[in-house]
Amino acid sequence: MHNYDVIVLGCGGVGSAALYHLASEGVRALGIEQFGIAHHRGSSHGQTRVIRQAYFEHSDYVPLLLASYQQWHDLEQESGQNLFRRVGVLEVGAADGVLIPGVLESARRYGLLLEQLNEQELARRFGGFRIPPDSVAVFEENAGYLLVEDAIRTYLDRAMALGAELKTDQPVRDWHVTGDSVQVDCGKESYSASKLIVTTGAWAAPMLRSLGVELQVLPKHVHWYANESADYRDGCPAFFYETSRGCYYGFPQINERGVKIGEHSGGVPVSDPADAPTDVDPVDRQRTSDFLRDYLPGVSSRPLDHSVCFYTKSPDEHFIIDRHPKYANVAFAAGLSGHGYKFAPVLGQTLAELVLRGTPTLPVEFLSLDRFNVHYHKSRND
Repeated sequence: MHNYDVIVLGCGGVGSAALYHLASEGVRALGIEQFGIAHHRGSSHGQTRVIRQAYFEHSDYVPLLLASYQQWHDLEQESGQNLFRRVGVLEVGAADGVLIPGVLESARRYGLLLEQLNEQELARRFGGFRIPPDSVAVFEENAGYLLVEDAIRTYLDRAMALGAELKTDQPVRDWHVTGDSVQVDCGKESYSASKLIVTTGAWAAPMLRSLGVELQVLPKHVHWYANESADYRDGCPAFFYETSRGCYYGFPQINERGVKIGEHSGGVPVSDPADAPTDVDPVDRQRTSDFLRDYLPGVSSRPLDHSVCFYTKSPDEHFIIDRHPKYANVAFAAGLSGHGYKFAPVLGQTLAELVLRGTPTLPVEFLSLDRFNVHYHKSRND
């Protein structure tokens, strides 16, 4: 039996940050990952993720974003890696929809800088984009995208440089608490620690089934399209559209892979992410092609690449980050609902604080398990 102070289950976006924060405090920490580093079978891959401050999902996230921005900057300074590209984010939607009112409320509440663009200003600034009739376009300059696999590797490299250990290709069969110790069974190997952090993404449900909260897993398709237009390269922002046919997001072309786009809305739940199909969904591809034709007409309809990632949705589509209701030495983050990666630094920090000291320094109370008013259920994790 291998013994540690803290074990982190799952070393993707949030788990890699948690391992780094633990190692930064001199804790003897072990990260366990069922696949490889920055693998393509979870929620944190596909080259890029949007990062923005004027958060339409809820303005309570903004203080966490401000702290996250600082930590991304600190990681870049510490590692010498360029992980955050500030190209801005263009957001388009109906004035009475969900997106634009939410963006404007967060900006108003926290004094964030936004520009509202009319059709003529949009054509002058970002000539490759069109907007639907009766829609509003806003531009957040202090936003952009993160290089997701590079960031995960950087966090894990820094964690190991600070003394953390990492075990890859080790699926976890089970974990259980005995007294003040947590045992983790990986089949051929078993590990124990005083404390446990669970950040297993789409595989969170079987690891946290005793919590009594349903976590819905949705495979989401992402497509890359050929592009010859300069409108979607240097100077082009990331973008998010709320339309009558769904919500779509995308990124400028950053290499030969082309322009990346995905549909944020929709999706068909699966019971087991290991069994989810990874082939191209023709209907999904047609929907993204139609979106490009209507709103980014300079992008080619010729697909170049495709990937599948997972959204793990909580019942209210907000994160859940807390300590286990029965085991104070177990903390978890789950249900990031397709908008969590940008928060990886502060979620990792919060998880480390929860298991080491019991109290987070950042305002995450609105993301606690208590809001679901569920009762603990005994399960195999007892």
